Amino acid sequence: MRVALYARVSTSDKDQNPENQLVLLRREAERAGDTIYKEYVDEKSGGSSNRKAFQEMMKDAGKRRFDLVRVFALDRFSSEGIEKVFEHTAALEQAGVSFWSYCEPALNTTGPMASLFKSIIAWAAGYRNQRHSENVRLGQARKRAEVAAAGDEYVHGRRATAGDVVAEVKRLSAEGSSQRKIADAIGLSLGTVNKYLKQPIKL
Repeated sequence: MRVALYARVSTSDKDQNPENQLVLLRREAERAGDTIYKEYVDEKSGGSSNRKAFQEMMKDAGKRRFDLVRVFALDRFSSEGIEKVFEHTAALEQAGVSFWSYCEPALNTTGPMASLFKSIIAWAAGYRNQRHSENVRLGQARKRAEVAAAGDEYVHGRRATAGDVVAEVKRLSAEGSSQRKIADAIGLSLGTVNKYLKQPIKL
């Protein structure tokens, strides 16, 4: 099996050396008969995934350049919080790459608890997507309310009261399009089209 070894120490860990982690990981890889594809090492806080070696490892995982990621401990892999940890391990799982931790064997996706852990990963990924969708809907609802309060019409991604939109309504009307066709073409309500036709073009 091709494996990637990942080690990390924080910049504040002056007395720590990533080699201490790598020695144990190499030993475990040798014991399992693994072929080490690459050793990825960061000397940076794990509070963010914006780590050079970590990002390189995740990209290589996406290209399936190895089958397993071995780390010394979960907090060496990431200390961003459990949701982010699940997000990263889910990304590995989706790429067909397993995860193995020396200090937390119960969380390994290769051990006897693999099915449970994978289920938790899948749940976390689904929960995150659901929450993201809810946040998007709430954001759109807030924008609609703000725009409506100003007497305008909300269009996702932009404001429909810009001068060019009013001008487009008037142009289509001048070409003979009915208000219904204009409303369908631009994505406005019939009442809004009628209102815009009565407005002067904003420059």
